[in-house]
Amino acid sequence: GRGGSAGGGAAAEDVDAQKEAALFDKLKRKLAGLGQHHYADFVKCLALFVQDVLSASELVTVLEDMMGGPSTREVFEEFKQFLGVRHETSNKYRANMPISEIDFSQSQTLGTSYKSLPRDYPLPSCAGRTPLCEAVLNDEWVSVPSGSEDYSYTHYRKNQYEESLFKCEDDRFELDMLIETNASTIRAIEPILEEAERDRGRSSGKVNISSLRAMHMKAIERVYGDHGPEIVQHIKRAPRVALHVVLPRLRQKDEEWRKARRDMNKIWREVYKDNYYKSLDHRSFYFKQVDKKSLSTKAFQMEARSALDNAVGGWAVAA
Repeated sequence: GRGGSAGGGAAAEDVDAQKEAALFDKLKRKLAGLGQHHYADFVKCLALFVQDVLSASELVTVLEDMMGGPSTREVFEEFKQFLGVRHETSNKYRANMPISEIDFSQSQTLGTSYKSLPRDYPLPSCAGRTPLCEAVLNDEWVSVPSGSEDYSYTHYRKNQYEESLFKCEDDRFELDMLIETNASTIRAIEPILEEAERDRGRSSGKVNISSLRAMHMKAIERVYGDHGPEIVQHIKRAPRVALHVVLPRLRQKDEEWRKARRDMNKIWREVYKDNYYKSLDHRSFYFKQVDKKSLSTKAFQMEARSALDNAVGGWAVAA
């Protein structure tokens, strides 16, 4: 009897393993049909779940955008059953849904453009908030375009001069962000090293780098390129030594980038000068099309034939 019970348990485990393998095989085929990177992203999310970084419900929320489409909806429901997650089907909203897809017909209105989010809209989680943040930051009201503001740029065509101005603006923004992020990192490191020098004689001698945020670490990685992650690890292990090396490097890059911006400003000024007034002519593209068609040989022939027909008709009436 005991042997039969053990055998039945092993058989049940084999069946469960086969169902699990079939489910993941089906998931792989469906996700591979969406694109090469989709299955790889799914595996990465699954690894975070296995490592207890994500809970089952958090894993489902992360995968919702990737697997919420009609082609993967069925297998996604099977996967949620496998995880033991039961989501309410009555909620028609999902996290990070575009504003254009939200129904604001029953929402409160504030002023001309602001409307309250629906009560069942899932708000994204936000960590690190202080009581002051909770008191003053807005999580409920969103700006919704109305009337003449509700304009779709899908069919809007920019001429070549506008393209030059847009590219110029993008380049300026990227360089400004690069310089300001680097300068912010310098300002964050300097008081850390000053405090470390004052506390050098103390017994602990531990340097507090809690004021260095992810943005600052990213700026340091950007300066050091491929060796950036290694430098960040050195900062975490031995901040006193590493920051004394990193700070001069950041100051050097700050000088280089500011000089590059001064040089580029001269080029950008010429770009604006050459393209601004031409960019205001929104009909230039269509005018050139019509002009080219009107000046073709066929158009001249048709115009001459039409003029001749009108002249012959005029002579016939006069006669």
